[in-house]
Amino acid sequence: MKFNIISKITFISGIVFLGFIANGCSFRIGGASFGYDMKGVTINPECKTANVEYFKNQASIVQPTLAQDLTEKLKDKLLSQTSLKLTNGTGDINFQGSIESYTTQPMAPQGGNVVTAALNRLSITIKVKYSNSKDSKWDYETNFTRYVDYPADKNPSDIEGSSDYKDMLDHLIQDIFDKAFVNW
Repeated sequence: MKFNIISKITFISGIVFLGFIANGCSFRIGGASFGYDMKGVTINPECKTANVEYFKNQASIVQPTLAQDLTEKLKDKLLSQTSLKLTNGTGDINFQGSIESYTTQPMAPQGGNVVTAALNRLSITIKVKYSNSKDSKWDYETNFTRYVDYPADKNPSDIEGSSDYKDMLDHLIQDIFDKAFVNW
């Protein structure tokens, strides 16, 4: 089968484009840089370092390991999902956070002579400030909240090691990451 010159160029261009998509790419048009990879993560290619400040616990109820857990989970996410290198000082990308609320409240009332809750809800709200020294248009400061429901006959400390609790923390970290790099 013969290809004319236009067909060959189109074919080669398609292969090159698919290669960029499959391996991730970055390119520059004028003064603007763009980055892309298959995960949908967009990071300015000029950004090489990231700093994650220790999350401060400002909630009225303090879960002793929560601040450390959130800080380390965000660092792990950055290392596993980006090419950024962590730094102890100010980075090209910076995260600061605080735990604003750690609450439990009754949900799903159940009937009887005395109305009690069948489920309780543990909610965590964290405030995050994100800054990008190379492209400040994506900077943000916002709250993220996630919760987990658990049986009313359990204490919050009983579920802190559960897979539901760990999933809730993972979702909080994913929310922070997505807001910074997926631009939702």
